Amino acid sequence: MIPATRSIALVRVCKSVASRYHAVRPFSQTAAANSLFTDYINSLKSSTKEISPSELNKKLVADPVHGPSGLHVLDVREPYEWNEEKLPYAEYTGRGMLEASFEKRFPNPDHEFVLYCASGNRSLIAAESLTAMGYKKVYSLRGGIGAWKNEGFVTSQNFRSLSGFN
Repeated sequence: MIPATRSIALVRVCKSVASRYHAVRPFSQTAAANSLFTDYINSLKSSTKEISPSELNKKLVADPVHGPSGLHVLDVREPYEWNEEKLPYAEYTGRGMLEASFEKRFPNPDHEFVLYCASGNRSLIAAESLTAMGYKKVYSLRGGIGAWKNEGFVTSQNFRSLSGFN
């Protein structure tokens, strides 16, 4: 047990240290609605195109044999997420070096691209970036794969696993 005088001194030290770091705006003391990241995502929602899961599903089922023509469904999640499941007709791109390799892989800026992640945040950032690069029809899947599944649409398991070093 800590004597009362030492515990009071410890509290004073902790308050002193905490007051120095309070100006840094620690995440543990910041409400999610006021976070810099949330503010950034909200600003992107007003300037970046999004597509709902039902709108994307209509595009995907238009030609179930050959898949959607001129539409690329791109997964920007981490490899371990891709290894678990994916949307129909999805291709893996990841988020890490997306912009650096995108033009070589997809040279036509007039194609349509739907990007998705788990909740729609990473794909929103990626969609904004590709739009800034000059791609004209770039959408983020609103709510990500989570919203897709919540609306009852199917996902599939991958037959090929990514290691994260590809």
